[in-house]
Amino acid sequence: MRTVYTILSTFLLIAMLFIGFKSIADEDATFSESENRNLKTFPNITAASFAKGEWFEDYLAYYRDTFPSREALLEENRTLSSFYNFTALADEDDVQIVIDFQSNAAHGGEALAQTEPQESTVQSQPMETTQSTEAEQTTEPSEATETIPDPTEPAAPAEDLGQAILVGNRAMDVPYVDHNALTTYANSVNAIADALGSDVRTFCIDVPNAAAFYAPEEYRTGDCDQKTMIDFCYDRLADNVITVDAYTPLAQHTDEYLYFRTDHHWTQLGAYYAYTAFCEKAGLEVQPLDKFETGSYENFVGSMHTYLSGYSQASILAEEPDTLHYYRPFVELNTTYYTDSSLEEGYGIGTICYIEDDVPNKYLTYLGGDHPITVIETDTDGPVCILLKESYGNAFAPWLTSHYSKIIVIDPREFNRDDKPSMDLRQFAKEQNVEDCIILNYPMLLNSIYYADWLGRMVQ
Repeated sequence: MRTVYTILSTFLLIAMLFIGFKSIADEDATFSESENRNLKTFPNITAASFAKGEWFEDYLAYYRDTFPSREALLEENRTLSSFYNFTALADEDDVQIVIDFQSNAAHGGEALAQTEPQESTVQSQPMETTQSTEAEQTTEPSEATETIPDPTEPAAPAEDLGQAILVGNRAMDVPYVDHNALTTYANSVNAIADALGSDVRTFCIDVPNAAAFYAPEEYRTGDCDQKTMIDFCYDRLADNVITVDAYTPLAQHTDEYLYFRTDHHWTQLGAYYAYTAFCEKAGLEVQPLDKFETGSYENFVGSMHTYLSGYSQASILAEEPDTLHYYRPFVELNTTYYTDSSLEEGYGIGTICYIEDDVPNKYLTYLGGDHPITVIETDTDGPVCILLKESYGNAFAPWLTSHYSKIIVIDPREFNRDDKPSMDLRQFAKEQNVEDCIILNYPMLLNSIYYADWLGRMVQ
């Protein structure tokens, strides 16, 4: 028996030594093809991060992304998972995957890599309505590599916000109603309208996601009915908040390319129909689509594929990728993002950004992704507006350039919590001579108690 134990111990020791040696000698991968995302890099160590234990957490995240034979083991896991989700005989309209959707979306977003600070100088974009296959680089960063921050705060774990489903070649996140979160969200919008006062018009645009129109009936009715969620929120808004019905125009155009199939966002065309509803309420003239220069990025495989990549059925999303179509503003403009409300140190970015082929998240085309504050200055003879938003607002913002001299895009997730900078929206709006405040969000964050609270902190 001792001989058996000795042999087993020897094999175990050899295996451990082999894995350890391979971990040291193996070159770390930087990108996961199967998950369509950048992998963690070896964390820099500082005295502060070591003392707080943050470095160890970062190292564990790094090792989870780079352990030996990771891709091969993930592929084996996908094969095993497929036995729990056998769909060979399923109809293409059947739900092939249903899993709980946990998200840190309320904690922060994703952005292109930071460039060097630069002075803000107005630069022009093409005035002709021409067709383009690549985004112009007039105001875009020279480097278009992607950076994915880790926005999660330790005291606020990922939320159970609904389910992720795969139907045919479309993946969707399906929200669950949370009446407490919706009420808190409405109260936060009311607080913002009260704080800004009667000199500022406050608009609320709650927009549905793809599941509202393309999911099977059981995933868009009852507790998943997004129209009911939006109405519940709107019914609790005060008279000084102007509500915008974006649901109806989107519902009237569901045969068009309104939402990505592999990503949780809407397309810029989907945002356009919400923009038309906003113009109707704001008394603005809708600009026709044919006035805008267009272009596209092909082979976009987005966030829903990443979320479902552990299941073999999700491979259809990579096999049938999206195409991102953009519409470039026809006015002269300059776009700069800032890390805090002082607006002292700006970084040049594009309203419509040039995206390299090796950047998987093509949705970063719009404003370069999520930044604390992005300021778009135009040559339009119009007022100043603020857009409070999560990432759905990024595709919406370019449509505003025909009506406002300055659009100040603010991500409420990046202020007034943890180690993030503070912001008094009331004072900031006065300093910037803001006349309109637009609050735009989609159902997953309407039902997030964290996001609702952080939105309200903008005026506390």
